[in-house]
Amino acid sequence: MIDVDAYILIGGRSHRLGRDKASAMLAGETLAQRAYRTVSEALPASRVTFVAGYEAQFAIEAIAAGGRFIFDLITDRGPLGGLHAALADAQTPWIFVLACDYPFVTPDLVRSIAKQISNDHGAAVPMQQDGRLQPLCAFYKVEMARPLVQQIIDRPRVPPPLREVVADLNPRIVESAEFADLAASDAFFTNINTADDLDLALEIERKLSAKK
Repeated sequence: MIDVDAYILIGGRSHRLGRDKASAMLAGETLAQRAYRTVSEALPASRVTFVAGYEAQFAIEAIAAGGRFIFDLITDRGPLGGLHAALADAQTPWIFVLACDYPFVTPDLVRSIAKQISNDHGAAVPMQQDGRLQPLCAFYKVEMARPLVQQIIDRPRVPPPLREVVADLNPRIVESAEFADLAASDAFFTNINTADDLDLALEIERKLSAKK
């Protein structure tokens, strides 16, 4: 396995949820704690670091979860700002990035994506069944991604979606069929943005727990 630093994006102000996503509770854990546990199990040799946009949220959640923490270097750039900070901080050839609001990503999924890392590509990115890429659960080759993201974030105009950034990295797309046999694969990319999303996640968690 190539050396990898891992980064958990714990977001910004989460206006649609009405509170910080990272502190939302699911099955007795905050989303930040849950993501930290998942990444630590998937990549036990990796340094795991939280990235967020402002200090008050950041310190509380990172300390509670037990992880190292850094701040966005350029504020108010959304997920691109988090990726930028992670790439600037990285000390390994590759990084793994996970948004904390994907609570059903599993260690098995992370390891499955990691197997597709190749120096022929600048990223390894999963694709869900409807064809949508998931760049916030992905591996990035630092020497390729760092200058590209820096160039984009330095522009005065609104940055493009991360999916478009990934396209410029000659990514290895990990299609849904490649991880369909993993447990809970239908729920992997359930994303929490609103209170209704959190209610849905609680229901999914109950169903998954009943199957164990």
